[in-house]
Amino acid sequence: MMEAKLKDCVSGICMKEEMKKAVIENVKERTEGAERACGETGKDSGRKSGTKGHVAVWKRNVAAAVLIAALAGAVAVPVRALVNSLVRERMEGIPKEEKDAYAETLMEQKVAAGGFSRAYTPEEEKRYREMGEKYQSGIFPEREVIKVDTIQETEEYEFCYLTPEDTFYLPERELTDEELLEIIDFTVKREYAYTEYYEKEHAADIAAEKELEQEKITANTEGGGITKQQAEEIAAQKLADIYGADKEGFEMNSYYDEEIYDRGAVYCVNWTNIITHQYYYFYIDAKDGHMSWAAHSGADLSEAPLASAEGVQQQIPVLQKKAEEFMKGEIQETYDKVYVSYLVYQDGNAEKEVAFYLAKEDGSAWKITYLWDGTLTEINEKKDISDKKDGKAVELWDGENYREAQEVFRELAG
Repeated sequence: MMEAKLKDCVSGICMKEEMKKAVIENVKERTEGAERACGETGKDSGRKSGTKGHVAVWKRNVAAAVLIAALAGAVAVPVRALVNSLVRERMEGIPKEEKDAYAETLMEQKVAAGGFSRAYTPEEEKRYREMGEKYQSGIFPEREVIKVDTIQETEEYEFCYLTPEDTFYLPERELTDEELLEIIDFTVKREYAYTEYYEKEHAADIAAEKELEQEKITANTEGGGITKQQAEEIAAQKLADIYGADKEGFEMNSYYDEEIYDRGAVYCVNWTNIITHQYYYFYIDAKDGHMSWAAHSGADLSEAPLASAEGVQQQIPVLQKKAEEFMKGEIQETYDKVYVSYLVYQDGNAEKEVAFYLAKEDGSAWKITYLWDGTLTEINEKKDISDKKDGKAVELWDGENYREAQEVFRELAG
């Protein structure tokens, strides 16, 4: 039951299926009481204002960041390694009583990942990222967000945080820069406090996990596999080559896993920034060091627009060319056929991503996924694509309701 609830919860975070698997495997202890957030795609871009008495709670990356951050090593939430010296100094200055209160409240809350009383507007999303960068540079809020304990109390404030439900109640107007900074500051303080508490209370478990992991890594390297350091170096090069990203402002974490779907032993290497909501993930094969999966996720990408029928037809040949060039230049493997796959709603609009499968004779393929504007989001080595069917019905959650969509899967001319 708990694992099923967690699967529903992480579906509300803008991450790929592989990320969800990693989160589910590594943070089960943090998921007691999780509530259903949304469906397959994790899209929550709809808009609903509602009233404070009866409100749709929007699951957002900022609220669920603790789940993503837990990818670092099975049990610890590694927020402290993320922050720069100025933010770290601020965190280390939190009084013990305040840190204890953050940790105790987080454990007592009814939900594993909270949310907001309404979705951010596009302008708020943009300014949130800007404020996140300023926060990392040492610009902090002048005040703390007001915390209340009952729904009735939220009526007294334009902007506040309902503690039992882990929900920020936002004003109908646009959030100010100060209010955005208050949300960021609250989130970082809470995760920092919980990290410190968890590492202290579960020191023995953490040490045992690390020891077991090291035993597996040693056996792998003695059998001719690569080390964790080598995997991290490979992933760092891929981060630059594939996504053109640098590591400034990011926390790097890695761990060894032998049970990630049917991939065999891999190192999961990831760069996360829970302040600006940017995440990069890589699976590096623990035997030969090749990259079998990579993905970039973030709040800005989750808000990407749908594509019109006309836009789809215009972009498919453009993106097909990009995918084939990527295959030849980065993956450097041959392929026999190219397929395109995307989801279409009943109104004719297509879901925000489109995937190209560059398939071999044996039925395996590399899946290369883009937003319709050409932004690369995922690269995935697929062992088998026989389950891909044109016309398959799918239900997707849009933040308020499930919407019916149909999968398009067809071969493209070379």
